[in-house]
Amino acid sequence: MYYIKFIITPAKLDKSIEKEILDTIEIMKNKSTEKNIKLEYKIRTEKDGIYVEINSDAYCATDFLTQLDKLIRDNLGKKFRITINDIKIIEYKIETEITESPKKELTVPFVKKLEFQKDRLKLYYDKLNFANIKDQYVEKTIKLIKEKIKMQNYDGKDEFKEYVWESKQKECKYNGDPAVDLEKNGWIKRTDAKGQFVYGRKFTALVNVIKELYTEQIYSKLEFYEMIFPKFEPWAVPMKSGHAKTVYPNAYFVNVPRVSSNEEWQDVMDIYEITGEIPKDIIKEKTNCVGIMSYAQCPPFWPFLCGRVIEKETLPLLVYDWSGPTYRNEAGGTHGLDRVEELHRIETLYVGTKEQVIEIWKKLKEMFIEFYDKSLDLEIKVANVTPWWMTHAGVNTESGDKDIGTFDIDAYLPYRGNRSKEWLEIQNVSSNGDKYPKAFNVKEKSREYLWSGCAGTSLQRIVVSFLAQKGLDHNYWPKEIKKRFTENTKNIKDLKFY
Repeated sequence: MYYIKFIITPAKLDKSIEKEILDTIEIMKNKSTEKNIKLEYKIRTEKDGIYVEINSDAYCATDFLTQLDKLIRDNLGKKFRITINDIKIIEYKIETEITESPKKELTVPFVKKLEFQKDRLKLYYDKLNFANIKDQYVEKTIKLIKEKIKMQNYDGKDEFKEYVWESKQKECKYNGDPAVDLEKNGWIKRTDAKGQFVYGRKFTALVNVIKELYTEQIYSKLEFYEMIFPKFEPWAVPMKSGHAKTVYPNAYFVNVPRVSSNEEWQDVMDIYEITGEIPKDIIKEKTNCVGIMSYAQCPPFWPFLCGRVIEKETLPLLVYDWSGPTYRNEAGGTHGLDRVEELHRIETLYVGTKEQVIEIWKKLKEMFIEFYDKSLDLEIKVANVTPWWMTHAGVNTESGDKDIGTFDIDAYLPYRGNRSKEWLEIQNVSSNGDKYPKAFNVKEKSREYLWSGCAGTSLQRIVVSFLAQKGLDHNYWPKEIKKRFTENTKNIKDLKFY
């Protein structure tokens, strides 16, 4: 049910126009009655316009006001050749049913007051213009409140995570923190930025060995080909992908100058010249936030296919990208190489029919297991987990579609303690269903939405899990990795510092 009080301001106001508006509201009431919707109204005329109060037992204020606005404009235009200057909302109350109650206080924008009474939700507005009504702010707010309640109730539950496979326990020759010893030995150097390193020649040589094996044993066999994805996401990308709902605490935001000229920025340059300090507040005033640095790895790919219809015979599209970093503000803090803010990703992405995506998902899962267990000789476990976007919807993998979901591969890190301690996720592989193709409007020639999947990891996590179990002494490394690393580093001279 709802109550709404508003004022209609026609360009001209007299008895005939007042009657026309009253007759139009009566027509709207009769239409509601035909639909078994109870609707009552009061109307009075003042100098500044016609005041209307509506009470209804149905939640249909947006439709009612939008249709009323159109009818009045049409009728006044045809009969009197005038229009409405404005419809101004004075007061708006909504009461609707909810299936769950919040566990703690909720706040949402634009609403003056929220009330929860058992299975009822009441919203009170006092500042809401007619454009907000037409843009369905109220409906979107109710939907948001219900999602917030669902997330509150879901957050109290443990994330669904079921281990479905594990390798044999393997002898570990080392139990130190690789990041500490890598920095001590000059393989990496921490920068002034949180969770960021410069990676030296030997570290990079090991990374390249892993890339070679990854390509030979996974990508080449499945006929994946490399692409270069953008590392900056304009706002349109997270808005379509769904990340714009929640990404803000963890995003790296991108600001660009409103005006690109030395004259505009002279004060900033002068302040730095005199003080040696960066005037960040002034910089903020002179820039616009245009998007975020790549956060979830696969969304920047999707503009490549956005709005396209693809011939089925050319599918599946199998691609990967490791051309640059991904950025995440780790609110819980960074640690060594297993939790950094600038991570060098390996993103694997596949698009096709439902059957193709499910088949590739399963093949990739088995090939990743083989790669980490045999080629890198890592002690790992495989878990069936809930993808982030299903978590946000309050759905877990256990109760969801068996053709959609995520498998995580976790590695044992001896320096964290015994095997009962937390393991490190080093790889995931997902079937995302039609989530991204729907969001970016990507279809097959039959006009059916395609499916997609992705697999993500970072080179830092692979290296840290490998070195955590094998150590920096490459005599303990698997034969093929030792051979390639030795060849790649044979002419490197170690730097000496004084």
